[in-house]
Amino acid sequence: MSSQSAVDDDPIRKLVLAIGFLAVSASAFVAHTNPATGYELSIYTMTPWAVWAGLLVALSVSLAVAFVPFSRAHRHQWSRSIALVLGGLVMAVFVGLPIVRGYRFYGHYDALTHLGWARGISEGTFLPFELFYPGIHTVTVLINATVGIALSRSMLFVVFFAVLLFCLFVPLCVGVIVRDWNAVAIAAFSAFLLLPITTISMNLSAHAMSQAVLFSSVLLYLFAKYLRTDRDGRSFSAVGVTFALGSAAVVLYHPQLAAHLLVAFVAIGLVQFLARRADHDRAPEHPALYGQVLFLAVVFLVWSSNYGFFAGTAEYFLGSVIEFVLGTGGGAGDTVATQGTSLASIGGSLSGIFFKLFFPSLVFSLLAGGLVFAVAGRLSSQWLDRFRLETTYLAAGLVALGPVFVAYFLASGSKMYFRVFGLMMVFVTVLGAIAIHGLLTLLSARRSGGRGPPVGRPLMAVAVAVLLVLSLLAVFPSPYIYKASPHVSEQELHGYESAFATQQSDLAFIGLRNGPNRYDDAINGNEQRMHAHDGLPPSVIEDGVSNEYEGDRYLALTRSDYEREVIAYQGLRYSERELDRITASPNVNRVQSNGEFTLYYVTSSGESEAA
Repeated sequence: MSSQSAVDDDPIRKLVLAIGFLAVSASAFVAHTNPATGYELSIYTMTPWAVWAGLLVALSVSLAVAFVPFSRAHRHQWSRSIALVLGGLVMAVFVGLPIVRGYRFYGHYDALTHLGWARGISEGTFLPFELFYPGIHTVTVLINATVGIALSRSMLFVVFFAVLLFCLFVPLCVGVIVRDWNAVAIAAFSAFLLLPITTISMNLSAHAMSQAVLFSSVLLYLFAKYLRTDRDGRSFSAVGVTFALGSAAVVLYHPQLAAHLLVAFVAIGLVQFLARRADHDRAPEHPALYGQVLFLAVVFLVWSSNYGFFAGTAEYFLGSVIEFVLGTGGGAGDTVATQGTSLASIGGSLSGIFFKLFFPSLVFSLLAGGLVFAVAGRLSSQWLDRFRLETTYLAAGLVALGPVFVAYFLASGSKMYFRVFGLMMVFVTVLGAIAIHGLLTLLSARRSGGRGPPVGRPLMAVAVAVLLVLSLLAVFPSPYIYKASPHVSEQELHGYESAFATQQSDLAFIGLRNGPNRYDDAINGNEQRMHAHDGLPPSVIEDGVSNEYEGDRYLALTRSDYEREVIAYQGLRYSERELDRITASPNVNRVQSNGEFTLYYVTSSGESEAA
């Protein structure tokens, strides 16, 4: 009976999977044939609805085949594996939408500076090792030289590959620890949530720390593999050497992340030391991490000592501690209060934005916390005993990152605690996936005699589907989370290129917020970040732009500026009326425009009167 059910079920699974693959292929085709023609405030609303429909169908198929039994003989391992491949393709299309839809570049602020550094390396203006973290820039140049696509597009592929690595190595890591296919499947969909990406200091655009945190999943996999395969105590095994090379790669990607990982690995080494001192029964089965921690520390110290990292970091934290003690610093609490006021003024709330950005993270944090408490409480479980020590190690690393998070949180004017939070979410994703597997195992064991249809898997599939939608809705900045897309259109970048190429050498630029500094970095490949161009305060618009400056200036305004301020930020700092007043101001003359970028020449009123 069971065998016959399995045979009958096979054509259904093939048909359902075929529909899923057709849906994701159609989504990619529709997205590619509908490229962006200008700046897009939200990639969600500007991407054709058919793309989202196809991705939802394909993702539903992937979840259903992977977890929902089509019959009592739920033994089609091949089809369930193919379902994970389908889910991976859905994520590839989703994360790769800026590439598929022909974006020239995706990312403002740091991303533009990183593009400029890659340009400087490509043009030979400076060497990769002159940068503190040359990882994403050298990979960008490598893709550019190998494939022959523009640097701006090559950097989009660096971001894309970092996400794929995360989605691949999180389930591989869980598979090594739990050694069960169901756990691998759960971990894959857990990785698809992209919990480290918060759009606050952790982005799906070119950002060295964001890509480094995603890459750290490779290091966690190598760590798990090292624990499982190097039990004979060999010092130079293939896995051990690869683990060491991965640690060195993290230092090149971002030494700050290496410092955070070093804290986590030191905590794990301390747990190993204490376990061995206590003659823990399973402790001798795992190789000591001491050598790996020492190697990472040496590489980190050697690399960082040449860039003033220690002096700068010590000064930063010492100053933050003094400000906190004296009560003069503006820590994260003040920042949160300010953001809350801003959100309230445009109809939002802190609770609402917290739900949009962090609800899936909260759910997985609770799951991971439950698992950690079960391990710490010495809960008797045959299932947990198989990997109790590995779970203890991961929990120790996660807990050790807590004080680092708090230290950044108390620092004045810093959002770097979200960088630590991103790394913590890598640990939480792994632990949360293991916890879900444990819950399903517990539900399966409590079924009466193993009879009747299992309800745990279908319920879990529905829950994961809901979390996926909630999480992926917020990984790209959009007005949904009161942000504007960092899309850089072809016309906008070309406008800045023309403006910088034809500017009078003695005149600086002004613009909204950060001004054109980052675009100067991106186009001219500045080794040092540009700070010559000013932002335009809102009060200047009321008083008259030409009355603010003693000398003449260029004023750069873009369509992205307008849509960000008027639509995404709802006129919080610059209203539509104020922006329109700029063009009507005396002594402000338009000299260049292409529909996405407009350049004005501002003649100083003070200079005119003096003349």
